[in-house]
Amino acid sequence: MSNTLRMNLEDVETAYDIMEQLQEMFGHNYGQARFETNKKYANARMTLTMHVRDHFMKMTNYFQEAELHGATIDEENRVGLILNSLAPTFLTFTTNYFLNKMNYGMTQ
Repeated sequence: MSNTLRMNLEDVETAYDIMEQLQEMFGHNYGQARFETNKKYANARMTLTMHVRDHFMKMTNYFQEAELHGATIDEENRVGLILNSLAPTFLTFTTNYFLNKMNYGMTQ
């Protein structure tokens, strides 16, 4: 913790009061944090050397981080974002998914 922050919170007695103070100091940045997180998963692209499982886990972490900042992403959009971020070698798979209007969830 920085010295300035420590001095500002020096007289605060309970953990709840500390959290309230921190929320007042830093809470206004939630919109910016949500934007930055949304940008992460919107711009994420799978590399040719990356395993699909690893890419899926990375995208899932981005979604969870976005939800922590107040964003809501339904499962259908999550699947679409992941499919669109796959490497070009999966183009026939993603085209088949969208053309046949398949409706798989995140676990499938």
